[in-house]
Amino acid sequence: MGDAPGDSTRFRGWWVLAFCTLSITLTTPGQTIGVSAFVEHFVDDLGLTDTSVSTAYLVGTLVGSFAMASIGRWIDRRGVRHTMLVIATCFSAVVVAMSQVRNIAMLAVGFVGIRMLGQGSLSLVSQTAIALWFDRRRGLAYGISMTVSAGLMAGGPFVLTSSIDAFGWRTAWMVSGVTVFVLIVPIAWFLMADRPESIGQVPDGHAVHPDARAPVAVHHTVGEAVRTGGFWALNGTMVVASALITGLTFHHFTMLEAKGLTTAEAASVFLPQMLATVSTGFVFAWLTDRMSARPLLFLSMAALVGALLSYTRVEPGATAWTFGLLVGVNAGSVRALGSALYPKWFGTREIGAIRGVATQLGVGASALGPVIIAVGLDVAGSYERLMYGLVVLPVCAGVAGLLVAEPQARPPEEPALQSRRTASDN
Repeated sequence: MGDAPGDSTRFRGWWVLAFCTLSITLTTPGQTIGVSAFVEHFVDDLGLTDTSVSTAYLVGTLVGSFAMASIGRWIDRRGVRHTMLVIATCFSAVVVAMSQVRNIAMLAVGFVGIRMLGQGSLSLVSQTAIALWFDRRRGLAYGISMTVSAGLMAGGPFVLTSSIDAFGWRTAWMVSGVTVFVLIVPIAWFLMADRPESIGQVPDGHAVHPDARAPVAVHHTVGEAVRTGGFWALNGTMVVASALITGLTFHHFTMLEAKGLTTAEAASVFLPQMLATVSTGFVFAWLTDRMSARPLLFLSMAALVGALLSYTRVEPGATAWTFGLLVGVNAGSVRALGSALYPKWFGTREIGAIRGVATQLGVGASALGPVIIAVGLDVAGSYERLMYGLVVLPVCAGVAGLLVAEPQARPPEEPALQSRRTASDN
């Protein structure tokens, strides 16, 4: 399948950015924020318990994460247009199939599908496309995408619950799946191109002046990337944040009600959290174009440390909002850094495979987050003592991010040397 036809004289990257932002937003049915709207209906209509649904979700997320590295390599091999068409089609089919679940086994299989194809694959191919179409403006592009998609996804639970109230939960799944297919597949067919060079364009929409000093190319293979300290420092922040933020979100109401907040007061904490996520994501993505990533990694983990410690002082009022604000700062900054730094540090030749490995680790960590909080509470005896213990994780990740040597640029290899290196990696 070739690239989409169209006018090659007008830079298509901004249209690709808008479409990929829409695509990321439409992963909502496969995200925790979307699935949460259906949990009570699974419990009531299928005769399940909260524990069994949570366990099925854990298993589905973990199993789905195992495919991410392979899907990333497939994206590199076949290109973003072909893979997005296939992924979006399969994701929409699985979302529709969720309307037919009848028991815990079918639910677990459905969770595997929506987590692997939605949260994992569709997000991965969309972010990979942005990385290929932007270079010097990559941080700005990611900042715009994350700001808009985070804001739109925040309204996902309202849209889904409204659909459930109007049509029932099974029909709501069907409507969601059809919406994904209609809004992604036709646009991907006509708009997407694998790379700007494939239609005679260049990243960012303009070529570098011939007299300007071009930056040294950076193109690591996935094998080279995983052997750098930068890859693991960056992944350390991703894994710690994925696990703890997912765990805090999953147990949000229980934790805040334990501090004396009502359900309504606990729900209101999501407002500063959402605002901080959106604004911080844009700022951190923009900053990756302009400064070293090491202090940014450290500041991201410092916000998570602050969130954990601030919980110990939470009571109804401003302190609860401070907790939500710090959680949002961490969530937004980590998402921005994860999006922008992989292509900046390792190039785009095998960006799908590199991000696939990282996504596998992050999704797996997010599956374990609720368990870490639940088991940690049993061991610590209180949420306050648990928070003090968990602080060790972001402290270690933050220090590692501050001290790590950023992956160094290197000149492109001669074709013969590159072929020999590729053969040795295989």
